[in-house]
Amino acid sequence: MTRKRPTAAIAATLLCFAPVLARADAASDKRMAEMEARLTQLEDKLAASQKTIDEQSALLKSQATPAVSAGTETTSKLDAFLNTVQINGYVAASYMYQYNNPDNPIFANAANQFNLDHNTFNLDGVKIELLRPATNPGDAGFQVDLLYGDNAGILGGFRFTQGAPANTGVYVQDMFVSYNWDDVLLKFGQWETLLGYEVIDSVANRNVTQGLLFTYAIPLVHTGLQASGKIGGNDSAWGWAGAVVNGWNNPTDTNDNKGLLGQLNYSAGPLTTAFTTYYGADGNTGFAGQPVRTPSTAPAIVLDWTGTFVANDLLTFWANADWGLQKNVAFVSGPLAGTVNDATWYGLALGTQFTLNDKNSIAIRGEFLKDAQGYRIVAGDHTSAYSLTGTYAYKLTTNLLARAEFRYDGLTTSGNTDNTFFPSGRGPGSSRDYQSVVQAVYTFD
Repeated sequence: MTRKRPTAAIAATLLCFAPVLARADAASDKRMAEMEARLTQLEDKLAASQKTIDEQSALLKSQATPAVSAGTETTSKLDAFLNTVQINGYVAASYMYQYNNPDNPIFANAANQFNLDHNTFNLDGVKIELLRPATNPGDAGFQVDLLYGDNAGILGGFRFTQGAPANTGVYVQDMFVSYNWDDVLLKFGQWETLLGYEVIDSVANRNVTQGLLFTYAIPLVHTGLQASGKIGGNDSAWGWAGAVVNGWNNPTDTNDNKGLLGQLNYSAGPLTTAFTTYYGADGNTGFAGQPVRTPSTAPAIVLDWTGTFVANDLLTFWANADWGLQKNVAFVSGPLAGTVNDATWYGLALGTQFTLNDKNSIAIRGEFLKDAQGYRIVAGDHTSAYSLTGTYAYKLTTNLLARAEFRYDGLTTSGNTDNTFFPSGRGPGSSRDYQSVVQAVYTFD
């Protein structure tokens, strides 16, 4: 009987806990049911959210993707237009020293267009060029070149106004609209002349300073209508150009007579050459005298030839020749003062550039210009000007160019003093001038 007592005790204990265990099982079943209900609700919400996401994705795919910068239709069109416009330009600064050491450093150089001031740091120019080329038939385009700085003041004439600071005003170097009419390019507005080898932008020339022919023998800009193209198709080596213009450097016509420009050019292999002529009546072509009438109807004629020969990758030769005539000049100073004569001038420039390597190069230019009646350079008879220039260039980076230049100028004339270059102290002027120029130019495109 003693062995049956533990079994009876265990059975009695289980009978006591049975109701408690039954209640625990019921509570657990209730919690499980609640959790299953919540899981079902979450699954329903996820399914609804995924359906909304799928619907929105389908809607976005059905719409065109806008440009990143396009907030509206207007900005989108502007964005598309700006993508066709090229923005180019440069910033140029220089320092010039004349070895005559003139007392008056302002306008001390009488031999070239720019770099006039002795012993002076100059902001030569800041140029912004906006260009949309009319490359293919049916294309329309434009070009706007704005120049600010010392060179802008010289070109615009306000550099020489009494008391005017050097860096004053903006000069419109080019401003024209263009249209490609069946591979004939039309330009309507103001643009640089077709004549001459050198151009206004010094960085595009082989030397820092522009030469005698650029300064005295040719015009620099014209305003009018120009057409140009190829003879015998775009692959032809022969090209042509023609223009009707207001005159010589004048955006506003000073008389009722228009000027005419014509050019025939050839480019093939190592040789590029062009023959250009200007004919027109204009009273603003000289420095020493004035035409008979203002405005003048007496014609001016200029014949210009340029040639470039690329001998190899390292050596290039170039040449430029000019002959000019101004009819019926009424001279007011010099040995011809009080007379009316035709004025003629002619000159030759020869140059070469040797490239040492991808960073270093040397350029040399020699020039002669004859101003027979003293009309283009200084008042005198049989005025002759000579110039020899050497330039060393070093490319610091792809965009930054540094150049150092030494230049000699000589000038002689009959019937007037040869001492045309400004003197030092109280001494007389000189028929010779020596100068050095250092220039730094940063170009961007």
